[in-house]
Amino acid sequence: VSQLAKEGFLDERGDYLQIVRTDELLQRWVAANQQAVREVPARWIIRKDQPQLHTAIVSYASELDAASPSRAKPRRGRIIKPAPRCCIGLFAAADALGFGFVRGVPPHIYLERLDPDVLRRLGLSAEDADRRADAYIRVPANREAVFRAAVRRDGLPISDVLQVWLDVSAHPARGHEQAGEIRRRALGVL
Repeated sequence: VSQLAKEGFLDERGDYLQIVRTDELLQRWVAANQQAVREVPARWIIRKDQPQLHTAIVSYASELDAASPSRAKPRRGRIIKPAPRCCIGLFAAADALGFGFVRGVPPHIYLERLDPDVLRRLGLSAEDADRRADAYIRVPANREAVFRAAVRRDGLPISDVLQVWLDVSAHPARGHEQAGEIRRRALGVL
């Protein structure tokens, strides 16, 4: 809040704080989020569709929730890495949140770290996926920003609307239009 005030993005004259110069602030946010993201193409092990992928992610997320009330568990003096968190992102997340309109883009799945066992559990493989991907696995640079803010719809973990807006803003597959739709409908900014 103090940084926003210092840079002139807050109007503090009323009873509550109000963000001003919204366009400039949002553009700065998008620019700061343009770091390279690790994205790995994946193929179906056995051909599936998006509802089957969602079912696999719901099942995996439910097992994670049941297995680990705490994220890392010590065992005989060692810390065992918990299974990586996952959620859907980008255009698939926009669809699941009710803001999507871009079609034909393979689903993007955020995975805390690349783990072949988790990919198999989701019905995916990164082997031989370079030519034509059925899905993309994203390993986020700022994983807490992605996973702590993720929401659930019918058990399906989904990137929150702000993360979706940030991610699609510069995506070549009509990302600018999708970001504009989210900005207008979800963020209330014209």
